[in-house]
Amino acid sequence: MKTFPELIKDIRKESGLTQGQLASVLGVSKILVSMIESGQKEASKGFVIKLSEKLGVHPGSIMPFAFTLPATSTPKLSLIEKELINLGSKFQNYLIKVKSQKLNDYV
Repeated sequence: MKTFPELIKDIRKESGLTQGQLASVLGVSKILVSMIESGQKEASKGFVIKLSEKLGVHPGSIMPFAFTLPATSTPKLSLIEKELINLGSKFQNYLIKVKSQKLNDYV
């Protein structure tokens, strides 16, 4: 599963937007988008809400599947945790491949 910065970057790239264009769509600065994508800054609740509105999804559907642990530090997982992570990965791919195209409606 992707980290939140990777998820944001992949959604933006799949939609064909630059950091500046995504910033404009969300009403934030290009610097903020850059810092979130690089992991230098955590996304605020407001950022997630703006993004979810533009993607047409509930904000709670984005954050449960975003994490910042490197794959190498993942502890042994139970079966249900593995299933949840698998589901999260599928949802991230859906956000990237399908929902990201909605961002173009705002450019």
